[in-house]
Amino acid sequence: MNTHKIVLPNAVMLGEVSRMLDEGHSVVIMTKGGSMSPFIRGERDSVELLKLPKVEVGDIVLCQLSPGHYVLHRVHAMKDDKVLLKGDGNLDSTERCTLAGVCGTAVAIIRGNGLRIDCTTRRFKRRSRCWVSAPRLVRRYILGIYRRIKIL
Repeated sequence: MNTHKIVLPNAVMLGEVSRMLDEGHSVVIMTKGGSMSPFIRGERDSVELLKLPKVEVGDIVLCQLSPGHYVLHRVHAMKDDKVLLKGDGNLDSTERCTLAGVCGTAVAIIRGNGLRIDCTTRRFKRRSRCWVSAPRLVRRYILGIYRRIKIL
């Protein structure tokens, strides 16, 4: 089977991804950037997204922040219909959106070698909680080492 890589602008591709998720399809997309390191490595890992009925703190979600501007980040806090997002590789910067802006939730991370990591397991959620709750200084040192040697 021949596989061709097609590169589309994010606004076009992710708009279509959002529509497909709304229709109940699951969608696998290749990630870009390093904001979700060390859990997701851009240009290597893909994520499987699904529109779940409930979004929870700790979930990795695809959100539309403004028309044509999407991010795949972790939910750090929620209040009413407001959602606070932060990339695992970001020490300080956060984004805000509403629940209506959440397009889908990552249910699996697919490594470049094909290994599938289920994001819905207790083990994955426990690892995620440990990372998110680690002191900023600890995350800073781990990210610094990770970025220098890229072992994860």
